[in-house]
Amino acid sequence: MTTHIFFLELKMMARERAAWLLLVLFAGTLGYGYRNGDQLADRNREAAETALQGSEKLQSNIRRHLSEEGNAIPVGGRGGIAMVGFLAQLPPAPMPVLATGQSDLVPASENVILMRLATPVGKRSEIENPSHLLAGRFDLAFVLTWLFPLFLLAFLYDLMAGDRETGTLRLALSQGISPVGWLCRRALARALPVMTLALAATALAGADGLGLRLGAALAVIAIYGLFWATLAVAINAVANSAATAAASLGAAWVAIVLVAPTLLNLAAESLYPTPSRPELVAASRQASGEAEKLGDELIDSFYKEHPELAPPDKRADYWAMKLTEQEEVARKVAPVLDKFENQLTRQQQTVGRWRFVSPAIVTHEALTDIAGTGYWRHQSFRKQVKEFKQDISDFYTPKAHRREPLVLADIEKMPTFSFVEEQDSEWLDRVGRGLAGILAFSALVGAWALVSLRPRRLGATTG
Repeated sequence: MTTHIFFLELKMMARERAAWLLLVLFAGTLGYGYRNGDQLADRNREAAETALQGSEKLQSNIRRHLSEEGNAIPVGGRGGIAMVGFLAQLPPAPMPVLATGQSDLVPASENVILMRLATPVGKRSEIENPSHLLAGRFDLAFVLTWLFPLFLLAFLYDLMAGDRETGTLRLALSQGISPVGWLCRRALARALPVMTLALAATALAGADGLGLRLGAALAVIAIYGLFWATLAVAINAVANSAATAAASLGAAWVAIVLVAPTLLNLAAESLYPTPSRPELVAASRQASGEAEKLGDELIDSFYKEHPELAPPDKRADYWAMKLTEQEEVARKVAPVLDKFENQLTRQQQTVGRWRFVSPAIVTHEALTDIAGTGYWRHQSFRKQVKEFKQDISDFYTPKAHRREPLVLADIEKMPTFSFVEEQDSEWLDRVGRGLAGILAFSALVGAWALVSLRPRRLGATTG
């Protein structure tokens, strides 16, 4: 009987033109989201390849020049290394098609220049549509997080409420069918087409064979769909009419997908506001002006603290003077930059701590984390770029002060950037804790549904 209910529900749904229309519309939105993500991924990949080719060409030219007998490259002066940009590149995300994340906001590469180490970098070189940056891209993660529940609920809103309204519920339950089994099998049959499309689109986004990440993404979508199906069953168990069930599920979608994330974001920004960019620019300009006025004093103080770096004549040239001023600017601007990073980290930690109020937040955070376009990977990149800047300064600044050129023996010692990915266990831990929260939420809703589906509470005879 239970198997018959499942296949009967599939047959009945297959005869509904509205069901086919919804499935075609959902497939179209998934395809459009996939296409947008794929186009951005291709553009980012091409930009990364172009930047990498330019960096490799620069390194090749430096090596070829130094390999010729008697050649050297000065650190400062015309043709010096001080104004050469050394590339720090974030490799393309493992699954960029799945989620855009922060890849359209945060630069994925930076040219580290010795004479501009104190210059903050926080903008992209490409021109972006402001509306895209404000609202976010219509990518696959957007469809799966925000629209997938709507299409799922469109199939599940009338599992039992309509039967209760027409009076056929008692007749169906009088046949000895378990209310829980009957409702769950109907829900499974109706959710199956939408879930299949969502899982298929997710699998297509990981078509490159990334087994662990693809498996995690599929688990996220399956558990997210399970939550909404469980909620639909619970609402149907208590709703007196199909209209009531539809309104209740619509209100739940608004609260979980729209209201809760917005309120949490506002709370995080209010608790830990980040410094404004004008504040950073003003601090940088003030520090630069003060450093220029104290140029001679700064260089004298620097050579007193580092006598081993003083040139033979104890007189600093232009480049040494500018490097010293730059260090002073970096020292004075550092508190503003540190405050920005600390506040941003606290905001993200607040969202991570309270994300369980909305399975939609958990799902979107998990998808961007799995895709490699989320906050934590970009934060790791910024941290490693900061370390690379320090390596550049430590290697070239002493040479600039001593007026030592770059020679062939220095080629193997020149700092290079290589991004170190985090361990799989780290992002799996974040994703796993999020999924555990959704499962716990689903269990609570399921328990409520079980209590509501007792035959006596449904007004049915137990036989």
